[in-house]
Amino acid sequence: MKITFSFLALLLLCIGCNNSKKVDQPLDKDALMIEELCFRNEYPFPDSTKNIDVLNLVLHIKGDSVTGNYNWLPALKDQRNGTLAGTIYDKTIKATYQFMQEGMQQTAEITIVLKDEKAIITGDDPNSGLDTEVAKIPCSAQ
Repeated sequence: MKITFSFLALLLLCIGCNNSKKVDQPLDKDALMIEELCFRNEYPFPDSTKNIDVLNLVLHIKGDSVTGNYNWLPALKDQRNGTLAGTIYDKTIKATYQFMQEGMQQTAEITIVLKDEKAIITGDDPNSGLDTEVAKIPCSAQ
């Protein structure tokens, strides 16, 4: 009887070990990395140190997906604040830019070409005022 019970306990232990759930291997940490890139231009008024227009672009890149913020922040006019979402291929981002300006929600397709020291932004409509170049800065300087 003891041998049968011992055999049965050993059998159940083996079955329990074989049926344990497999733990997934951790993902490659590079696959989880999000690269943050920051760009900023400041345009001080010649006759006032308090008034500065700011153009700000922050990008978050994960794999081939890109999200971010693109804001035109004039000191004395209506601001344009918006978010973008798109994809990147070979340092070129194609994104949909949704922004609020003068109380109206608007959407535009934009292209952002990343260079070593700047981002070149073009909009789908040359009259949109979206086309510009923005200098790259350390994100800690934001």
